[in-house]
Amino acid sequence: MKIFCVANQKGGVGKTTTTVNLAAGLAAVGQRVLMVDLDPQGALSAGLGVAHHELEQTVHNLLVPPLAPIDDVLQRTRVEGMDLLPSNIDLSAAEIQLVSEVGREQALRRALHPVVDRYDYIL
Repeated sequence: MKIFCVANQKGGVGKTTTTVNLAAGLAAVGQRVLMVDLDPQGALSAGLGVAHHELEQTVHNLLVPPLAPIDDVLQRTRVEGMDLLPSNIDLSAAEIQLVSEVGREQALRRALHPVVDRYDYIL
């Protein structure tokens, strides 16, 4: 399993487009891919047709107590072998909510741990 982070502080530089296209390409050659939307605007989720504003469980619920089971948040996409952990505006509160958590810098790693063996790539 390989983990890649597509990140940049500036908007409009192609993070979402790169992630979706990389994931689709990997899935097209038989790789199992998990995309993690860590954008409070939910651009990746919206780009995949997920009504992210209506979701009750998002990546926020994997990072901030009380923690949701990852399978409650995981969404299958229309592409075989390509799954999504969606996001929405709720994620914008996570930084404040996690400020006093011990080991907060490992929160995403802990959240993903139960599913890492299911995927060849996590983006």
